[in-house]
Amino acid sequence: MTTTISTITKKTAIWALIGFSILAMSFIFRKNWDCSKIKNGNFYYYLKESRDKVDIERSGNLQLETVKKTGQILKNRIIWKSDCAYTMYINALSDSKLEKIDSLISTIPISVDIVKIVDRYYICRSKFSIMNVDKEITDTIYIVQQP
Repeated sequence: MTTTISTITKKTAIWALIGFSILAMSFIFRKNWDCSKIKNGNFYYYLKESRDKVDIERSGNLQLETVKKTGQILKNRIIWKSDCAYTMYINALSDSKLEKIDSLISTIPISVDIVKIVDRYYICRSKFSIMNVDKEITDTIYIVQQP
């Protein structure tokens, strides 16, 4: 019985070590990403439900999003936390008078982490909480041009 427990303990330790190694390597490779190329420039993505194209123009702490189909423009505020992470406030920089729901949405911080970046696109994970409900969205943002 001692041999069986010892074998199980060794197998568990080996799998834990393998899992830890994979996790550690993912952080090492992530640090090699050059997220600076996505801090400014032009990008686009597709809305999940309607598949409408949304153009993004990002410069420093300002991100303009234009829904191509409707022409609606959102002026989002961005606060960079690191090269690959930022907090965004939807339409927080709008010049127009906001309605109650718009005012509420513009105060909700959305935490965005870049989880993968390649030459033509990057993948980000956005997390936020609204009315005590936590939401998480993963999306692909396509790179149009780099400044």
